Amino acid sequence: MKSKAVKIKQPASDADVKSSSVCIICGRPATRVVDGDASCEEHAELVYEDQLEKYTQQHSRDRD
Repeated sequence: MKSKAVKIKQPASDADVKSSSVCIICGRPATRVVDGDASCEEHAELVYEDQLEKYTQQHSRDRD
């Protein structure tokens, strides 16, 4: 089984997260970016889990 290491990127500063960015889980203002998806601190792990699930479903469908 292949594993993919994914880093959780934190913005260099608060300016890197656009003021209009909201957490894709709860809709509150985003404080960080998790592999390109905006997230609040509370839901960063859930965003990663959602990305992993989508990745797995896509590759299962493509028989990778």
